[in-house]
Amino acid sequence: MPGWQRTYLAACCAVIGFAIAYVLCEYALWPRLMYAPREGLWHMARPPVGREEVGYLGLVLWGAGGAAIGGLGAAAVCALLVRRPVGRRTLRLFGAWALTAVALAGGFYMWSLWPF
Repeated sequence: MPGWQRTYLAACCAVIGFAIAYVLCEYALWPRLMYAPREGLWHMARPPVGREEVGYLGLVLWGAGGAAIGGLGAAAVCALLVRRPVGRRTLRLFGAWALTAVALAGGFYMWSLWPF
């Protein structure tokens, strides 16, 4: 498999992993890193987030973990199991799933903010 295909597939899987972990953190009420600016303290807590706490950093960390798992997993599978070049259809499918994951994650957060 050419290096550019391995990189492309790893990037697509990293985007998918980020979107899944980012949404699942909120949906499944996973504990996340919170910052309380008044006290200057960091702590782990489950949602809902208090008015004076910043929980976005914990969401981004869950997303980064999902991206790392998705990207590294795809790179490992491509390096160890797939020897021949991947077809254009497969590449388009992975790209489409990456865009779909971003759209679904955005839709989830848009829906949770409804009605603005």
